[in-house]
Formats: sequence, C-alpha cells, structure tokens
Amino acid sequence: MAGPDVASGPRTTGAADRPVRSAAEADLVERSEQLSALTRVLDEGLAGAGRLAVVEGPAGIGKTRLLGEVRHLLGTRDVDVLDACGGELEQGYALGLVLRLLERRLAQAAEEERVGIFRGQARLLAEIFTGTRGEGSAELNDEFALVHGLYWLMVNLSERRPVVMIVDDAQWADAPSLRFLAYLAQRLRGLPVVLLMAVRSGEPASDGPEISRMLLQADVSVTLQGLTVDGVRAVLSATLPPKTLPPDTDLDVLARDTWSATRGNPFMVHELAAAARNGERSATAVGAAPASVARATMLRISALGEAAVAMARAVAVLGGSATLTTSAHVAGLSHEEALRAAEQLAAVEIFTAGPEPAFHHPLTYSAVYSKIAADQRARAHLDAARLLHDSRADPEDVALHLMRSIPVTDRWSQTVLRAAARRAASKGAPGAAVGFLRRALEWSGDDDVDAGLLIELGTMEAAAGETDSVRHLERAHLIAQPHDRAGARYALAQTLFRYGRPAEAFTVFRRGADEFADHDRDLRLRFVAGCLASAAYQLTEIHRGDAVALGQRLAAEFDGAAQSTPAERLLMLHLALFRAMSEPDPKVVEQTVVALGDSVQLWRDTSDGMALSHAVLTLTWCAAPSEAVVVADTVLAEARRRGDALVFAEVSLTRGLAMYARGRVSDAMADAQAAVTGMSRGWNATVPAPQGLLAYCHLDRGETDEAGRVLTMAEPYLRDTNGSGLNVWFYLARGRLALARQDLHRAQDDFRLVGRLLEAHGFGNPGFALVSWRSLAALAAHELGQVDEADRLVQREIELATRLGLPTVLGVALRCRALIAPGGVDLELLRRSAEVLDHREASQLELAASLMELGSAMRRAGRRRECRDVLKRALALAHQAGALAVEARVHAELLAAGARPRRPMIDGPAALTPSERRIADLLAEGVTARQVAESLYLTINTVEWHRRNVYRKLGVTSREALADALTASADDVSR
Repeated sequence: MAGPDVASGPRTTGAADRPVRSAAEADLVERSEQLSALTRVLDEGLAGAGRLAVVEGPAGIGKTRLLGEVRHLLGTRDVDVLDACGGELEQGYALGLVLRLLERRLAQAAEEERVGIFRGQARLLAEIFTGTRGEGSAELNDEFALVHGLYWLMVNLSERRPVVMIVDDAQWADAPSLRFLAYLAQRLRGLPVVLLMAVRSGEPASDGPEISRMLLQADVSVTLQGLTVDGVRAVLSATLPPKTLPPDTDLDVLARDTWSATRGNPFMVHELAAAARNGERSATAVGAAPASVARATMLRISALGEAAVAMARAVAVLGGSATLTTSAHVAGLSHEEALRAAEQLAAVEIFTAGPEPAFHHPLTYSAVYSKIAADQRARAHLDAARLLHDSRADPEDVALHLMRSIPVTDRWSQTVLRAAARRAASKGAPGAAVGFLRRALEWSGDDDVDAGLLIELGTMEAAAGETDSVRHLERAHLIAQPHDRAGARYALAQTLFRYGRPAEAFTVFRRGADEFADHDRDLRLRFVAGCLASAAYQLTEIHRGDAVALGQRLAAEFDGAAQSTPAERLLMLHLALFRAMSEPDPKVVEQTVVALGDSVQLWRDTSDGMALSHAVLTLTWCAAPSEAVVVADTVLAEARRRGDALVFAEVSLTRGLAMYARGRVSDAMADAQAAVTGMSRGWNATVPAPQGLLAYCHLDRGETDEAGRVLTMAEPYLRDTNGSGLNVWFYLARGRLALARQDLHRAQDDFRLVGRLLEAHGFGNPGFALVSWRSLAALAAHELGQVDEADRLVQREIELATRLGLPTVLGVALRCRALIAPGGVDLELLRRSAEVLDHREASQLELAASLMELGSAMRRAGRRRECRDVLKRALALAHQAGALAVEARVHAELLAAGARPRRPMIDGPAALTPSERRIADLLAEGVTARQVAESLYLTINTVEWHRRNVYRKLGVTSREALADALTASADDVSR
C-alpha cells in the first residue's frame, strides 16, 4: 500500500475530479455540430444500442475540450462515467489505462454490488482489482481470458446503470488496454455502453492495428478542423481583455494575423493569447511551430520563478505518479513552496485547478518535458522511482520510472523490476513483463546474475512468442539450484507445446527429466510425461523412442493406478496415448479411465491440460468415442469456468475428433471451428489437424468448395518433416476432396502419402485419422483399373481392424470390399458391413453410408419394396449426423424406389450451422444465454441472434421443444 500522499499505480481520473463550469465556459467555438453528433451517439448508446464514437485531430485541435463538454453534459444523467487519459510515459504499464478507467468505480461499490460486478467470467479480474484470487482462476499470461473477463465486467456494470467510457489520447494507451477496447468495441451492440475515444492524428501510435480497427468500425467519427478566422476572433475577444492590447489594435487584423500564425489551432491560439496577456510579446510574434509554442510555454513558466520551473519539470517527470508530495520531493521544494508554485501554474493555465498537480493540456506537458535535458530527466526519473519505492507504491509504477532512469545496480531496483514483471504477467501482458526483466538483467553484473531472473525472463519470452527464451533457460540451468527452476521450466515447456513448438518443448521437458532423476521422483515423472506429450507427433527416434522407453521403464516401478500419485497418473495417460496410436486394445481404455479419475481434479493438481486432451484422443482411437466425449465435456466445462482459452481450443479439437468418430458431423464441425478460432489466441499445438477435421465435415455435407477453401487456408500451417504426423488429417482431407472431384491420381497420391506418414511415425492404428485411408485408396485404385492393388489394400485393412477390434474401420473396409467385388456389388458383404457398424461406438455416418449402398444395391436388384426400409433408416441416420451429402444420395434412392420421404433433406438439426448447433445443444441442456455467451466467448446479442435462427429453422418456440427437435426420432426423418 502507498503512503497517504503517494500514488500507488496509475491514478484514476473520473468525472468527479473535474470542476463544474459555468454555462459561458462550456461554450465551444465552432464545435456545436460535432457536439450534437456526440450527443446523438450518447442518446442511442445509453438507450441500449451500444455505440463507439471517435474524435480525431492533430495535437491542440480541441479534442480534450470537446470530451470535457460531453463529460459536462453527462452530469445530469444517471450514468456511470469512466474516464481516463493515455499517457506517453505510461505505455509500459500493462492494463494501466483500464485500471484508471475502472478503479474509482469499483472502489465505490459496496460489497454486495462488488459480488455482482465480479460474477461469471469477470471473476478472473478480482485479483487485479481487489487482490483476491479465486480457485481455478485463469493461468498467468492468458491475455485473452483477461480481456474476455473485462468484457463481462462491463456487461455486469451496465446491467446496473448505463456506462460511458471516455478515453482521451487513446493512441498512448498501453497495448493490453487497447486490445481490450478493440474487443469491447466489436461487442457493444445491445449494451447500454458508449465508448468515446479521442485519437491524435499524425502520431505513429495512431496507426496501430487496434486503433485503426476502431476507427473503421466507429458509429460516429468526428474529425476536428482548425478554427476559421471568425472563430479565432471569437477566441481572442473572449480571452484578451481590452487593456492588454495597444489602444489602436484592430481585432479583425489581429485575428487574421493569429490565424496565419496558427492555422486556427485552438491550443496555439490560446497560447498566443496567454503570451499577450502576460505582456511577454505581441500575440503575433510567436510562430505556430510546436518548438515555438514550447519556448513560449517555458517563458510563461519562467516568469513565475525558479520554484514554478522546478515544479513543472517534476510533474512532467512523474506523470501519473504526481501528487503534491511526490512533486515537491522531486522538485526539491518544501510542501508550502510546491503548493504556491502549483497555484501559480494553475492561474496561468499550465496546470489544472484540481487537488493534485496535473498539466492543463498534453501539449503543455510535452513542451515542458522536452525542455528537460536528457541526463537531468534520467536522474529525475531515478529520484521518482526511489521516492515511490520508499512509499510502497505499486511496483509497475516504480518500474516505469526505472525504465527511463540512469542505470542503478542496487538490489531494490532488481526487486522492483521483477515484481513489476509478475504484475504485468498476471494481467496477460508477457511482452511488458519481458521489458522489465530485460532491464533487470541489463543492470545485473555478469558475476551477479540471478538464475531466477533468467528463468522468469525465459518463461515470459516464451509466452510472448520470442525466440530468446530457451537461451536464457539454458543459462539459468548452469547456475540455479534444481528446485528453484522446476515450475518455470515446466511452464515454459507447456507454453512451447501449446504455441506449436513441440521440438523445443521436448528439449525443455527432457532436460527437466534428467535434472530431477536423482532429486525428486514425482517431478521427474511429470517431466517425462511432458516428453511423451511433445514427442507424440514427431518423427525422430530421439523424440519418440527415447521418450517411450524412458516412460515405460519408470512406469514399471509402480503399480495400482487407483493409488497412484498425480505424476504417476500423468505418465500412464501419455503412455496410453502411444499404445492407442499403435496397438489399441480394451486394456488401454481401462488404464486411461482409471488414470483419469476426476479429470478436473487431476488438471488442478498438475496444471497439465495436455494429458486431458491426450486422454480424449486415446479413448477415441481405442474405439470408445462416447466415453471420450464425456471426458471432453467435463474438461471443456472447467476450461470455460476458468476462462482458459488455450485448453478450450485444445480440447475442442479432441472432442471434435471424438464426435466425428461417432459420426456426428454437425457436432464435430462446431468443435473444429472452435479449435480453428483458438489459433487467433495463440494455440497452435496440433495445427493443421483442426482444419483437416473441418474439411472432413464440409465434404460430408457436400460442400466441396468450402472444403477446398479451408484446405487452402491451412496449407501454410503444414508441419515440417519432423512434425509431419500432424499433417495426416490435411492430406487425407485433400485426397477425399480430389476423389469427390474425380481427380483419381491426385487422390491416390494423397492417400499413399498418408500411409507413408503413418508408417514412418509408427501409427499402426488404422483408425488414427478417423477415415480409412486404405479403403479410400482401394476405391481410387479400383477406378484406375489397379484391381490387385485395391484388393491388397482392403484385405490388409480388414485384417488390422479385425485384430484390433475397430468396428468403424472394419465396417468401412467390408463396404469397400463389397463395392469392388469381382462381378459387381456383393450384397452379403454390404449387409455384414452394416451389422458391424450397428454398434454403440461405431460411426453412425458410416452406418448410414453402408445402409445407403445396401439399399441402393437392393433396388437395382429389383427388391424395391424391401430396400425402402433400409434406405429410410439410412436417411434418418444421415440426417441426425448432419451428413447432408449422404442424405441427398439416400433421398434420391428413396425416390427411385418409389418412396416419398416427407421431410426435405436440409431440414431439422442438419440445417443448423456449426455455431448454431453448439449454441442449440447448450440451450437445450438448460444453460442460460448469458452462460452460453461466456463459455463460447460471444456476446449475449450474438447468442440471441443464433437462438432466433435455430428456433426458426427447427420450427420451435421454447427450450423444451428445442430439446425434442434436436433428438427427433428416425421415423420423423424417414417417414
């Protein structure tokens, strides 16, 4: 906590800080049209429409004054006004602008109201604003979770009272705050929230992606121009008393001369008028250049005496940390001298008239700061840092001054910089944390580098996606004690894995396993489990064989999974994954289920989300996809509760694969899309598998062009040779697309490539890619006249599927054998295929396909009446699965067989988009629209829009009817 007179962190500036002005003072020269536009935006936005307005213009054009008028108008409305200004020297303070916006409002909230404000996803912000951290809070460095939580905090605030957010000098906001404002701006519709921003044009910072995006999507964009000559005359007549002008002064001539000097820039006009008032020079003697204004400003300050100059310079250095006490200390003044100087500066409009010293205008601040010599500035920042540190100010506030000070090797500076880095990391800003830690490292002597500092820096660099992370961890490895770096090393390896760098992750995990071989058995087991996770899709023997051999050797040392430690269970889960990829059997399923236990508790105990997603894959590849979905649902619910976007994306993919193994195309498509979306938040662990799965689903829906677009977008993400095991879903989808387009040679090439990749990686499970590459290759070979090759491929698939007990793979292979049988389609083999696929854990999509082929063959054999029942069941299954391509073919076969199916093909659940299906399923389970929005990272308005579309497509008006429609019986579909 800070002392009574010292700011702790960025000071909140709200409407309450502004003095109430008279009506005359509120008048703006030549700004009535712009003020009217902003007033309309307020009326619309506060009524619930949600609005974004941006005021643009060069420095000194009147943006701050216009925002002040808006703030004044809001004084009569029952709204929350959140007010903050970006600071040029405070851009390194992560979420600093957001804290300034919200701190005062949250501090004023009673305990009961605060509980409501921090409910739902907003609970992730409780630690930042109140210092408390709830169970299952988001992991550090997850910026998206925090930005999403801030959005829901704004939703919660606006449910109590409309909110106006006023952000001045937005171009100087820190990066995390800007990303939040951009995120909020896209989701304002339907909220009684107005975001009003002022942006200085001509600044490099104004061209950043977030600012540019908000400028494009603003509901109202106000661009301020310079005053006309008449406007300048009005300002001069209002600000220059007649006695300050020579008796023969012609105000019209003076206005024209002033306009020529300033081009109507209001700030410069006021500065020249102030100079004339103070008798320093004639009002037209100062040019319009900023350097001239700076000189004029310093002349005005100098005229007040040395104390005023020292006070102005101190406040310029301190920025948001300035209080009367801190400013007096940095200026070397007594409290009385500082107070007198501040009053003098306020009287000539250098400072505002508030309780604490602050510059009246950003340009005045810039003028003063620029006139301080560089060495004096650096020493002043060090003095400010020492003062704030001694007063126990927020570490980030102190660190901002250290970042601009002369080097200091005292221990306290290291402590402050590292504490500031931890604070920045906890707010999802690893980039800011890296800056603080690099300064700490820079100020460390070569012989006095702390291993913990290197570990923290390496971890933050990895989270920020920078390449120096491993180098710093390597250096730490040489000088640190083992237990001092275990957690950081493990977190680093996990981060590398999730961000799509498994080879580097393996290196870090493997070194951890070696390091703890003789120190801590459970730690060693966890690192070995990490080795297995990161080696799963890599080709080299050092990554795969070494990890598996080591894991098996360690696993042999313990028995009885129910009594195993969390580390032992992690190792068992990752070993089970390798068995599932090569030789799946029921024992692997049993081992996985026992090792999982309460999967959520295992996640809490180990922070290892990788093991859970791999467990879902293991169950899927061992022909237990229903069980896999149950596990995935549990983990996804916990990920939504925590706001963990990376695990949500990771497990969405594995749930999608499990759903596809069950033949649920619509569900798999929704999950695949969620995983693809996760890439925008940094998750790249198994890319391009999500795109491959998404393309599978488009093909099953008959959407070949869409599948082609997905694959084109995914191609840049293909892995190199070492990690090429992740490419199999892409190549198999591309081969299927080529087959659908009758490009048989291209299809055959891709299917064979998949086979080579699976063999090279030791993936002997023929169901690994969920689609039987051998059966597809056999169909292509048969079409090309390669009969023996086709027979060899399908026979091998039947042998493997029979031995490993994989009903879907076996059923598909039998269907393929039936279709390429000598002498025509083999009805008995098709019937056998359908019998094998009529299994709880088999794909209902593939069952529908086999029934379709069986019914079609029966019709062509003249058994028209008998084939109808078979085809009706195929239609029902295809419809429920969302497999529109199969459904269309079955529908045509039924018509050819003389049946008249009532329901249109694209109707019911199959007509829903992936997003609509995901939302519909949650709503049918009783989840509220707000909970759906929070869990899927949407707005309530978006959920309601999808809900209306779902109800319209399904012809329902209630949740109860929705649940019934989603589980419509086969008779309803095929009648």
